[in-house]
Amino acid sequence: MNKIDVARAAQLQINTYSKVEDGKQVRLTTYAKIEPILGWARGSCSDILDGATAATIVEKQPGGAVVSDVQAGDLAADIANAVQNAAVSVSDSLTAAEIREMKRRVLDELIRQGKIPQVDRD
Repeated sequence: MNKIDVARAAQLQINTYSKVEDGKQVRLTTYAKIEPILGWARGSCSDILDGATAATIVEKQPGGAVVSDVQAGDLAADIANAVQNAAVSVSDSLTAAEIREMKRRVLDELIRQGKIPQVDRD
């Protein structure tokens, strides 16, 4: 779809849609109108603005269920963030180095178990 097709389908003015493409600030409701037109999961526009490399694509399933592919790098980052948040919430004495090591070990263990694929980590 071109820019005009997306704007029309989302019932937006072309200049509003242009702001979205340029990364300028718009209302969250604007993103909510665009995402289903593009077949993206809710929140994908915000994710991209926050640095995600791709939108989550939504696949329609029988019975109205929705399945979204999870990007391996995003999953690893989400797990690392969850480990960090949990560590900070239960301990006042863990150092930043200890929390980083805990995140590394959790990811390594999940990769070893085949729960997540090997990902490139910084």
